Amino acid sequence: SLYRSSAAQGYSNAQNFLGIIEESRGNYPEACQLFQAAASQGNVSALSSLVKFYHQGEVVERDDMEAVRIATVSARLPNNNPRGTETLGHYFAYGEGGLESSMVRSVYYYKPAIEEFELHPITTRRYALTLINISSSFFPDCITPPSGDNNGPEALFWYRRAIAQLTDAETIPFVESYESKIKEMCAYCYKSLSTDKPKCCTECKAVYYCSRECQAADWKAGHKKDCVKSLKKRLRATGKFNGL
Repeated sequence: SLYRSSAAQGYSNAQNFLGIIEESRGNYPEACQLFQAAASQGNVSALSSLVKFYHQGEVVERDDMEAVRIATVSARLPNNNPRGTETLGHYFAYGEGGLESSMVRSVYYYKPAIEEFELHPITTRRYALTLINISSSFFPDCITPPSGDNNGPEALFWYRRAIAQLTDAETIPFVESYESKIKEMCAYCYKSLSTDKPKCCTECKAVYYCSRECQAADWKAGHKKDCVKSLKKRLRATGKFNGL
């Protein structure tokens, strides 16, 4: 066929296309060879497939360090596939694949993937939890960190999206508990909120205030940076996210 002929001549797109065909047929050794040939020329789709193979260990023997190597190559390409950055985010989160655990690096690699595509809800939840853990590491005794350094709004945004698809016994109670705690204290002056209807940011619904004055002051103090208003605007522009 034309694709076979092109692949034999070293055209990476043809090699990748045939790799996809062989994978769909269950001919994994042939698919892997074709993907490797295409990946050696920087074919992003082939690199993504190999990352999946080595990370999941269902097609070839699992090799986390090889998955990290390929994902790193993929992530450095200008038109990288999100699987590369998503995989690096996972490995940095858990300190696997020869990488030292780093929440900050995990978020760095997760972020472009999660904003580009609606990832699996478990991955979305993992990203959200990592954001909260970063804030907790810097402000261990503060449920609402100082504005400008508060990852809570973005974390809750992604948690809430994950909830729509996850009904396990872990996710929903965690979010309910977190939402309850942030309503206890003004995010700006840290006064205890005794009112049943505290003021809240209508965009993120992740910070609460004792007065409009505190809310306005907090926006200038840094909540403008923390709020998900600009994030939702970016996601709407992609046209890939519903319900924003």
